[in-house]
Amino acid sequence: MEIVNHAKEKTITLPVGVRFDPTDDILVYYLRKKVLAQPLPNTLIQDYDVFQTEPWELPGGEKHLNWQKFFFYNTEARVFENPDKRTAGNGQWRAVEKDQDVELPTKLQLIGKRNTLVFWEAKGKRFTETKWVMHEFRLAPISNPPQMTIWAVYRIFEMEKKIGKKSKGSRGETSNSNNVGKA
Repeated sequence: MEIVNHAKEKTITLPVGVRFDPTDDILVYYLRKKVLAQPLPNTLIQDYDVFQTEPWELPGGEKHLNWQKFFFYNTEARVFENPDKRTAGNGQWRAVEKDQDVELPTKLQLIGKRNTLVFWEAKGKRFTETKWVMHEFRLAPISNPPQMTIWAVYRIFEMEKKIGKKSKGSRGETSNSNNVGKA
């Protein structure tokens, strides 16, 4: 299988039957290697500003990546007035879960934090919830100096079903820009 890394304009070949589908703790491991400027096992995760466009316009997400998109991003490059609502393209990412612990499965050691955000597309002055979900991973601040927490790694994908609490509507839910998204 061949995967095109658009940022580095090169193609990566995976063995037949192999998909890149990392767990949360593996993504934090990649992030730690990135922050410490250590070589990464592969270049499947590219540097990219995930907030410059809508999620469906981002590069990547081929079938051998389980239709997921992965990116590193230096969070110092943008400052958001409200970190729970982050403008991106013609919409915004809204936080639905914050600071979930990411632990090593065998040692129950905290290694990172995960935020879950859902993309809301702008429709005039209103926003419509989409099925696009972003997991933002950061290194755990208790074990890392502050300069290490400026980098994040993102997993972006389109859900088949709505996440979180049950609600009355589905894709057609709307809100004005003052409401935080339900999920």
